[in-house]
Amino acid sequence: MSESINSSNNSSSKKDDANSNAPPADGKTENAPAENPLETGQFIDLTNDLSTKSMSKYLEIFDVREKMDGEVLIPEISTTQKPTIVFGPIFGEGDSLVTLMSQAGMPPDVNYVMLGCYTGKGFAPLECICLLLSMKMLYPTNIYLLKGHHEESLSLEMLKLGNWLQLRGIPLNTPEHQQIIDEMKKSCFAFSPAAFLDSRILCMAGGPGPLLRKKNGLKKLMKMQRKLKYSVKEKNLLMESSWSVMILNEAQKEMHGMPYFTPEQASEFCQSNNLHCLIRGRQLVDQGFLNKPKDVITIISAVAYLDNFRNFAAVLKIQGPKGTIIRYKMEEGEQLSLELVKPGIGRNVVA
Repeated sequence: MSESINSSNNSSSKKDDANSNAPPADGKTENAPAENPLETGQFIDLTNDLSTKSMSKYLEIFDVREKMDGEVLIPEISTTQKPTIVFGPIFGEGDSLVTLMSQAGMPPDVNYVMLGCYTGKGFAPLECICLLLSMKMLYPTNIYLLKGHHEESLSLEMLKLGNWLQLRGIPLNTPEHQQIIDEMKKSCFAFSPAAFLDSRILCMAGGPGPLLRKKNGLKKLMKMQRKLKYSVKEKNLLMESSWSVMILNEAQKEMHGMPYFTPEQASEFCQSNNLHCLIRGRQLVDQGFLNKPKDVITIISAVAYLDNFRNFAAVLKIQGPKGTIIRYKMEEGEQLSLELVKPGIGRNVVA
């Protein structure tokens, strides 16, 4: 299902190229125009010549927050005119992101709602967030970036994205390096806590924690306006939308202070707020999606998470009343004998 772009030349263009390469009749040579790598099929190294002199490339990407500041905090998206693709956590796995994009379609033909956690311990955390922010600049009304717990300032520091910048030619402990980190944090701060599809489907990275489940809890979140500083109560609501986890039994109640909810509480939350369903991310599910309870869908879009699991990567395509799961997984070759077979090197392993 992946798309590929192949360039081909017809016979007339080949003939023209041959004539253009012939020396002029007067014997004088002219400077030939530079070859276009896209036409010659040459490989383009997008990270070539990235240094402090070209740090403006990163600053331009992370300056997208100015466009998001003009948007409502919680957008409402219609699925009747064009499909909406809901992505789960990416966790820095660039191959999962690009593969699912190719399978599900690209803006502006479809809308994207991303459920946070774009960075992580995958092999391409910086590339994932840079790609999505660049697409946000190109298609501001087709891509909606929600805030997951990995987009918190402290989480970005713990994930050591500064080291990834160093690998891309921006030295540590320099004003340029710190400026890019600051702009990255500001952009992530501007991400939305939630989004509505057709006013009946709530998309959220985490889920309904204790405060959101209270009477008018969701209404309070919906009434919030974008600002540089939030009150303590507002911060708690925003935090729950990103951090809340769903527990399936009483033994999981000890969450070390992390907000949580049960399937029964999630169903009650949807019914009391007249929601058709809640679409969330935040947690790993083996099949790529989990529809439990019936009005809650949990999605993950990172295939074979950390190479320690063999989970599917999935997205949910919604158009009007119809929803479709698009997913894929990494297939392993069959064992040909009873001998122990050493696993292959994973995508996230540096040899």
